[in-house]
Amino acid sequence: THLKGAVDYRSVDFSESPVLLMMGNEQQGLPESLAESCDRLLRIPQAGRADSLNLAVATGIMLFEIRRGALKLAPEDARP
Repeated sequence: THLKGAVDYRSVDFSESPVLLMMGNEQQGLPESLAESCDRLLRIPQAGRADSLNLAVATGIMLFEIRRGALKLAPEDARP
């Protein structure tokens, strides 16, 4: 994820290929040298004036989204 990310993380199909998630620190973000090596820079949309999230929260959101396709509902949890 990157403040300059133009792609909403929810629009990416993470099941197409292996994923390497790089997250920068809270103060300076992902170094430009690493950002330039990325295939895609993603953003987590924010409401209001906030432009970023706490690193642990942002990482949790991204890890969940990347793995979401592997999480299957148990038959009793599926809604008709």
